[in-house]
Amino acid sequence: MTEAYDGRQIVGMDLHRRRSVLVRMTEDGRRLETARITNSAAELRRESAKAGQRPKVVLEATYGWVRREGA
Repeated sequence: MTEAYDGRQIVGMDLHRRRSVLVRMTEDGRRLETARITNSAAELRRESAKAGQRPKVVLEATYGWVRREGA
């Protein structure tokens, strides 16, 4: 999707051990962007900031995911 969107966004997060996938969408389900990130607080903040103020965030239910320093 290339046009500008200024409405509330939804961020879907699929967490993995070393990398994760974030998908930003409009409230009616149109995909704005998919980003694959290396798990770090800085990258998560950078990608999340693209969703504007107060995005709705959906996190995939996971089992056994543990943040490890230096991983």
